[in-house]
Amino acid sequence: MVKNYRVVVFGVKGVGKTAILEQAIYGHFSKNYKLWPTIEDIYQASVETDKGTREQVRFYDTAGLDLTQLPEVGLYSNPDPSLMLSFGQIAKQYASIADAFILVYDTCRPETFDCLVTLKKEIDKNKEKKDAFYVIIGHRMREMDIKAPTLESPTSRASHWSIREKMKHFEVNALDRTSLFEPFIYIASKFNTAQPKSSFPQLVRKGTQH
Repeated sequence: MVKNYRVVVFGVKGVGKTAILEQAIYGHFSKNYKLWPTIEDIYQASVETDKGTREQVRFYDTAGLDLTQLPEVGLYSNPDPSLMLSFGQIAKQYASIADAFILVYDTCRPETFDCLVTLKKEIDKNKEKKDAFYVIIGHRMREMDIKAPTLESPTSRASHWSIREKMKHFEVNALDRTSLFEPFIYIASKFNTAQPKSSFPQLVRKGTQH
């Protein structure tokens, strides 16, 4: 039976999670493409690996995280708890089912990266699959965002964090589909190498003794 891997995509509202998935899977995202705020969508895709094989992957596009849920980076001091789930609840909801997590931030908005650090801590507390892995994606949403990153830029901080946390870090632009190939191939390839080998013993042909 073909295994379907589950990948949950997290990020703050407006960082382009849906745009990335739409472009990577369907290839029809453009500047004029209308996207509505996501509640939750599921994308089924056959993703190529670095070996040329394909893995069946189900991507869970989650509702954008609200910065007001994080006091240290929140825009408002008194958010209404009835209008949002806590990060811990969100993490618990998805952490038990996921084989991998994609964490998306806007390379021009530091606060969209900061919240991922807190979110990952909550996911780590709740994830049930020990081999579930993370990929962090910096989304270059503006054409002007092409200058070299400074030490304090979200991109630089994300790069250092990914090394420390042993995650793979990519930078993409949803308007450039070719920039999306590498992270998605990487994810499918990780699943491919993680597949358990057959428990049946290998059949070895022995020479006939005379």
